Amino acid sequence: MPKRSKEDTEITIQKIMDAVVDQLLRLGYDKMSYTTLSQQTGVSRTGISHHFPKKTDFTAALDGRIYKMFVEHLDFDNDIETFSTSWLKALESEEFVAILRLLFHHIVTAERAHEFASNGIERLYKATESQFGNSSAKELEWLIGRSLIRMVS
Repeated sequence: MPKRSKEDTEITIQKIMDAVVDQLLRLGYDKMSYTTLSQQTGVSRTGISHHFPKKTDFTAALDGRIYKMFVEHLDFDNDIETFSTSWLKALESEEFVAILRLLFHHIVTAERAHEFASNGIERLYKATESQFGNSSAKELEWLIGRSLIRMVS
């Protein structure tokens, strides 16, 4: 069998990662599997595991994609009140809530928080501090708490 080109490999990995993002947000981390990814992509389970030997390798490879999708729901361009309002409005979005659920899941269930989850939260704190000042951390903590309450009710 001829060796696959680097381009073909990159296309396959991109196809897998697109499916990973879709399934993480639609099904959740626990329900996403090599089988569901194989069914969605048409890439064999063995082919997927060749590129991503462990399930945690998927989240490590996301390279900020989930974080970018998350912050697209938020208004960083105005004041802290507008930011808070945008966050509360974003809680009506299934995608936003799914991303929060994914981040919280990885923070509380992993032996150590996965880099993408801990980095995502850290980046969020840094972004709000940079945009709105040191007092923004308290508002962000309130929003995160409010989000947890929204997700369990």
